[in-house]
Amino acid sequence: MAFNQDDARERAMVDKLNLAQREGRARDEADGHTDVLVGGVEHRVLFECKSAPQDGDFGTGRDTGMRQLQRWSTMHFAFGWFAPRDDRPYRLWYGSPRMMRPWNQAEQEYLRHDLTLLEVVPGAVDDEVATRVLGDKDVYTYQDMRTLLKNQWNADGANDQPNLYRERADVRRGPRATDHLYSREVAVQAVRDRVRYLLARGGTVNNRKISASYVMGHCVELHPPRFANQLERALREELELEPPRVSSGG
Repeated sequence: MAFNQDDARERAMVDKLNLAQREGRARDEADGHTDVLVGGVEHRVLFECKSAPQDGDFGTGRDTGMRQLQRWSTMHFAFGWFAPRDDRPYRLWYGSPRMMRPWNQAEQEYLRHDLTLLEVVPGAVDDEVATRVLGDKDVYTYQDMRTLLKNQWNADGANDQPNLYRERADVRRGPRATDHLYSREVAVQAVRDRVRYLLARGGTVNNRKISASYVMGHCVELHPPRFANQLERALREELELEPPRVSSGG
């Protein structure tokens, strides 16, 4: 039976380690946090919780890219093994940013060539390439752009993107989307944007694993029954070795 890291297992790890969770947090926020005094200054330490079946490797989730890896590089990890159909972890480990750095750097290196292509290839799109994609025209219609870009130029409030179909209609900006017209220069930009989008989709990895052997070899195992006390001790020792760069507590 496939193993799923569900909210119950995440919550069980958070409870065992006496971590806090922000009420109403989004899925892309930290799984838990704790506030720690370092040198008289309170720092909020963010945690990522990963669970797996007994003796299993730990999944990283879908579409892990450079942005996520860079975010994880400053976070602390908790790893838990669970028995089948049991929401209580029976083995737990703590991994600091220092402990997780070799894994994180190896994952970034794994993506490096893809990201270089993402930077270089869109700039190679020129008028000839745009003509092959969209046809040889002096003026392009909204339907031409829409067929190429789909929803890519739609307004996207989450990313502060306005409606680019309207904004980039440099030949005619009509009252309706179907009235918009675009120059060859905008057509080239549209093809570049599409290439960049398609490459970015490939610039992630799907559910790469953090191996059990890595966790057992690099991280600190927390022994029952006082998981939280052991985490606090290990965390303080780690923060003395590598103090937080920026205070974000409070």
